[in-house]
Order: sequence, then structure tokens, then C-alpha cells
Amino acid sequence: MATISKTDVRPASQIHGEKCWPMVDKLSPCEKACPLGTDVPSYIMAIALGKFDEALAAIRQTNPFPSVCGRVCHQPCEIECNRALIDDPIAIRWLKRAAVDYSDSKKKRTAKVKLSKKGRVAVVGSGPAGLTAAYDLVKKGYGVTVFESADTPGGWLTNGIPDFILPAGVARADIQNIIDSGVDVRTGVKIGKDLSLFSLKDRGYTAILLATGAQKSTSLNLTGSNLKNILSALDILKKARMKGEVLLHGRVLVIGGGAVAMDAARTALRLGAQEVTTACLESRRKMPAWPWEIEAAEKEGVKVLTSLAPQKFSGLHNAGGARGILIDFKRVASTKTDAEGRVSWKLAEGPGSDLSLEADYVIIAIGQAADTAYAEGSPLLINKRGAFDVDPDTLETNVPGIFAAGDSVNIRGTVTESIAMGHKAAAAIEIFLKGTAPKAKNKQKEKEVIVIDPKLTSPWLARKARWGMPSLSPKDAVRTFSEAYLGFTREEAIEEARRCLNCRMCANCIYGRGQICYETAMRLLK
Repeated sequence: MATISKTDVRPASQIHGEKCWPMVDKLSPCEKACPLGTDVPSYIMAIALGKFDEALAAIRQTNPFPSVCGRVCHQPCEIECNRALIDDPIAIRWLKRAAVDYSDSKKKRTAKVKLSKKGRVAVVGSGPAGLTAAYDLVKKGYGVTVFESADTPGGWLTNGIPDFILPAGVARADIQNIIDSGVDVRTGVKIGKDLSLFSLKDRGYTAILLATGAQKSTSLNLTGSNLKNILSALDILKKARMKGEVLLHGRVLVIGGGAVAMDAARTALRLGAQEVTTACLESRRKMPAWPWEIEAAEKEGVKVLTSLAPQKFSGLHNAGGARGILIDFKRVASTKTDAEGRVSWKLAEGPGSDLSLEADYVIIAIGQAADTAYAEGSPLLINKRGAFDVDPDTLETNVPGIFAAGDSVNIRGTVTESIAMGHKAAAAIEIFLKGTAPKAKNKQKEKEVIVIDPKLTSPWLARKARWGMPSLSPKDAVRTFSEAYLGFTREEAIEEARRCLNCRMCANCIYGRGQICYETAMRLLK
């Protein structure tokens, strides 16, 4: 137990790691919610104490992409944060970014691992799943080569997510840390064209991991969908990210309600569009984009229309010679999403069920599909969703020694879910390389998750609003591709981290039993 001084003793307004009784046989809800099982309380408490190096070290125990996830994680941890019972959840994602921003250790290059194990692994695709698996295997001593068809590694992280959300340099820093460990990344190599998939085994690779993601656009097969100014969201985002010649003007309509649709809408504003509207099948509550993504788009001026199903496109030509597109919609009465993420809908009928909009450009953002063309003609099984069919426990395909992970398997996955699959694939590949069955583990009792009854929370816990993230004004943000969110200052990060209840501890304060701790401390001082 930490030494207690008289200045330390006061009626606590919140739990603090250096002053409270530990109960670390339990899990905080944020840890349980994280796909990576990140030790959130430890890194938040480290930041609260100004120890950013320790915070980053805690994050990197499970996450090789701390800079990336500090910006684009879907933050399930915050949804479960117990602090929300008092005021607002802790800004866990933004604090992950702060841990990187203010850590001196980020400047140190990762030491190259000595390869000591037999067996070489080929990874096809350099997104978060592929690079995570490669990193894990190299740290275990295996030689790993990553083959990437693009000129830069990173998959969608570096070739699609807009710079104003995830600057390319930020993603490259995390990737370089992985490369420095000894992962051999070869860009500009397209499997299926430059090398055949099954020739990799002839080149000495004992195991293969397919992690090529879902970078193929889902088309919208309607009358008129081949009109000139109907564009793919993925193409627009890729060209904008690679600083390609993409200019838009006038009115832009984005069809889709997911993260890519919101990214495309915000990108369209930065490419010169005067007016941007999105239209999707789902109601606002059921939109697949995260609420903060929709809010960010609306703040910048994007108009969001819901419960609309496009029916056909028609070309327009006015007296001034300008060309446009007329989009006919039917209103949607209801939607239903199945277990595999496929959406079905019922159209409304009667007066008011039809709607038409005009636009100069239409951007299609209704989903992505895995690109499995390089596996055509092989015995690899593709499921109904167009993804690789794998064993759910090992991620191995029907071909021994060939595994798949990330969006090649879970098309609607998030970055952290892809990282988690990369860890899982690496563990399974190591077992395969060793040629042994996994050892039976003693079944351990799962740790209890700290669940707090809102009716029992202490009324005297100090309320302190969540620290707002500094950002460019919407007016300035749409004029540039510079990062819209500016990040916490060091002091802001510390103050936000100090809001953490550290509920993995005894939780006496939260339950209104803080007086017990105070009286105990006073007795110790006598």
C-alpha cells in the first residue's frame, strides 16, 4: 500500500490508484468491452500521473497501432464506462492518442528481433490484421514477409481513410514500428498477377495468411447507374488520399449511411462541392455509421436523409448546357438486418412515398466486398458473403496451412476487431508451425466485471464534465485536408484522465462507502 501523508488524506472525490485498496481480480467494463482486452485502467491512471511512457507501454502490450486507434477506434470501451453513471464517459480513445503524443519512448526505434524459429510465413495484405499477425510472429522469432499490392503498406489505413481523420504520417509511424521489428514488407507485389498464391509455398513459406481486406466496392445495379458522374466512394477516397486529380462542384449526393459514406461526404466538401447530401435505407437510429461520424459530417454542413431507397437514375440537361442527375427514391417503411449484416427493407406505399433529388454527382457508398480474385481456380472456399470460409477457432481455411483474417473474413469489421483477428491468426499459425496441437489450458474462472448499480452510486462524487477535444471550426475544417481534431494538450490529457473512477479497485467510493476508507486512513496516521 502506498505511504499516506496528511496532505494525501481528504474526503476523496474519486478513486485514485495510489490511494485506494486494490481489487485487481476484477475487470472494469472498459477492459471487457475492448476487442483487444487493453488494460485501459492502467494507461489512464498512468496519464493521470503524467507518466505517458508507461501509458504507451501498457497500450502496446495488446495494440501495435496506438496512434491509429487513438483516432479511428469505434470506442466500445466508452459506451461501457462507469463514469457515465455520474456525468460523461472518459475520453478513452482520445487519451490513447495523448499517450502517443506525449511519450518520449515513441522516438526510440523498435529493436530488430533475432529470428530463431524454423518456418517462414507469407502474409498477403498489409492492413491492421496482416501487420498485427506479422508483428506477433516476428516477435516469436519467425521470419515473415508481407506482400502488398499498393505502393505503400497499411491497407485502408494509408490508402483510404481521409487525412483529416487519420493523417498518413500517423499511420506510417505505427507501421514503421512494426517494420523495424524485422517484418519484411514488399510493396507493389500483386498476388495472382506478379506471384501466384500457391507459388508462395514453393518459395519456402510454410504458412500463408490472407489479409487483403474488403477494398472492392459494392455496386448499385439500377437503371442509369452507368451515367458518367456516378462515382464509387472507395475510388474517390483513394484518389483524394493519394493526392490524385479529383475535383467536384455543385451538388453531391452520397448514397449510403455507413462510415465510408460519411467519409466520402466530408471529402466531397473538401474537393469543391457546394452542397452535400447523404441518403440511406436505414432510419437515423439504425444507420451503420457511428453517431460521432454522423455528427461530424453534419457539423461540417452535410445534410443527412434517412429511410430512402434509390430506384433509378436519369440524366438531366438544362438550357445552360449543364448536365446533372435525377435520382428517384421510394421511402422505406422499415428495415431489418440479419446476423451477417445484410439489410432487407420494406417500401412505403401511397401518397408521399416517392421523392426525387437532383445532383451534379452521385457517390455510391453502400458497402464493400472482399477481393478474392487472386484465389480463383484454387480449392479455397468462399462463403455466401464473398469472404474466405475459415474455422472460427483457428481462422484456418479449408486448405491446411492457409489462414485468413481481418475484413477478408469479417467484412464489416472495425480496426480493433481486425487487430484482434491478427493476434488470433498469429497464435494459430504458431501452433501450425510447431506441428503440435494446442496445449489444453486449465480452465480459469473468468474475472468478474465491475457492474455498478446506478441507484447505489454515491451522491457526493464530484461531477466534472468530459474535457472537450480541441478542433478546427467546421468552416476552417472543410477548406483543408489537415486533421480536424487537434488533440489534447498535455495538461488537458492529465485532467481528463483524472476523471477516471479506476473502478477496477474496491469501488467503495462509487458505492458511497468512501467514509470507510477515510476513517481507515486517519487511524493509520495516528
